[in-house]
Amino acid sequence: MLEDTGELFGTETMAELCARQGRLAEALAIYRRLCARADDERHARWSSRLSALEAQLATPTAAAPAPPAPAPAAPVVAPPAHTLPLVVRAPVRSGQIVYAQGNDLIVLAPVNPGAQLMADGNIHVYGTLRGRAVAGVRGARDARIFCQRLEAELVGIDAAYLTAEDIAAEQRGRPAQIALAGGRCVVGPL
Repeated sequence: MLEDTGELFGTETMAELCARQGRLAEALAIYRRLCARADDERHARWSSRLSALEAQLATPTAAAPAPPAPAPAAPVVAPPAHTLPLVVRAPVRSGQIVYAQGNDLIVLAPVNPGAQLMADGNIHVYGTLRGRAVAGVRGARDARIFCQRLEAELVGIDAAYLTAEDIAAEQRGRPAQIALAGGRCVVGPL
């Protein structure tokens, strides 16, 4: 278990990932930080989820974590016209978060340690990936991460992820692609 959840993405997505994996203390810490910062309609949702997780933590005999309440069905809308991916041309610095909502993300420069990339689609890094990257954050399990040089702190697809310690030494420092296979992240050659 990580002692400092500040090392993770401080997002609702990462909090839910931690909760699904049974890492309730980390999920609680992320939701507490989110609630402390939120001053909009999300605060009520996050506070409600925080209370539910605290109740779950208080009853350790629960067999499995309760799934989050289903979201109300969205109205059917015609698909939008094709949009180009979000393109980042400058290095992504430590502390920066780049999110390609509803799209792919292309980074034409290095991604430094402590930087975070998130995309609803694929992520392409035409440089060294040293920070964190999660593709398919809204459930696109076919999403992939492509990079010219893999030195990442964390890579993930949907709710599955690998940390730097999980990536084999022979795969580090090389061109790579990360995809899901059997529900787990795998690193393959580019």
